[in-house]
Amino acid sequence: MTKATRPCVDSFLGRHRVSGDAALAVLLALPLGLISLSLLRASDSPLSIRLVTGFGLLILHGSVVLRRLRPRAAYSIAAAAMVLLVLLPPLHDPSSGANYPPVLLPSTLVFGLLLYTVAGRLDLLSSLACLAVALMGVGLVVARLWDPVSWGGSSGSYELPVWRIGLSAGLAAAAVCLWSLGRLSGMRALFLAELAAKAERAEADRARERAEAARAERDRISREMHDVVSHSLAVMVSQAEGGRLSDPDAPGAAVFGTIAGVGRDALRDMRGLLGVLRADGEVEGPAPQPRLADLPDLLEHVRRTGVRVLVRETGDARPLRPAVDLTAYRVIQEGLTNVIKHAGVTATADMTIAWRPDRLDITIKDDGAGPPPGEAGAGLTGMRERLSMVGGSLHVSGRPGAGFELSAAVPYDARSLSSSES
Repeated sequence: MTKATRPCVDSFLGRHRVSGDAALAVLLALPLGLISLSLLRASDSPLSIRLVTGFGLLILHGSVVLRRLRPRAAYSIAAAAMVLLVLLPPLHDPSSGANYPPVLLPSTLVFGLLLYTVAGRLDLLSSLACLAVALMGVGLVVARLWDPVSWGGSSGSYELPVWRIGLSAGLAAAAVCLWSLGRLSGMRALFLAELAAKAERAEADRARERAEAARAERDRISREMHDVVSHSLAVMVSQAEGGRLSDPDAPGAAVFGTIAGVGRDALRDMRGLLGVLRADGEVEGPAPQPRLADLPDLLEHVRRTGVRVLVRETGDARPLRPAVDLTAYRVIQEGLTNVIKHAGVTATADMTIAWRPDRLDITIKDDGAGPPPGEAGAGLTGMRERLSMVGGSLHVSGRPGAGFELSAAVPYDARSLSSSES
């Protein structure tokens, strides 16, 4: 089984515990149960003894079905079945003339699986109690087989003391080994579950950080849009007042007055909205927002960090609406910030500003190590938020060790693009 398929198999078995254990019980019954059944059928011992022995073997195999669903109950049932097999009289094999206790039938090996299971699935104290039960069972089996002459058996070519020591040590060692392997399996399962939980918590934390960063960026955008719109409204109110005062008796003076009044109301509403958006709850006057005209200062700041920035501008520059101008500046600012953060202060960034007939294209390439694997980037989320507000689009690409490229399309008219592309 490969490492890729093992988690799938473990997940399937975890979801279908009863059906999986039932299948395992059948697989164990095929070799072990059939051999034990054939030995019972070949024996000429009294029918009652063979029936009780068969019942004990059936209970032993059936307990496998409950080994993970009810581990304590399954282990208790299997232990009771083993005690029954230990106490039953020996069976007789007419073909060889040998006698053997029912506890030596192959199906009794199933008890080792139950011991392994409870050791891995129960707490330490409970699993130690199960080990103690298993060792007491080992004592009963050793006592039952202590004197082979008493049940018609033989110690083979070994001296009787050596046979007894080997039997006791072998059964006890087998029980302890199975219990230890079960504990190891349980600790491994807990370790993997903890790793999975940590991975889920880390992913949830990253998702929460991305959501918080996106929310903070939307708040920042809203505050900046407030300043941009407030400035436009102030200009509108000023022009309307100028038109009204230039000729108060003109028929259109009342219209200019209405425009000025509506503009002043909108300014008050915008200031109230800004009071909700600002973290400190204080309403400040509109701060001057950066524009593409402030780009030389930004480039100088970036170059002072050590990053070499090469700028190429094509096409004929044109005036931009305040919101579009601010968005273009913020995209360049965030793109160069990403170069500093991810490519390093020794990187080189190539920036192209292309003035198209209907949009402004901004491309920033660097020669750094490329994007970090699996990192979405809160800055990219913020850029997409900004561009979506003016109908723009953003495309990013990069390969590990081959640098990173960011391309943004900012339409001059927000109605020219209805949605952004990811």
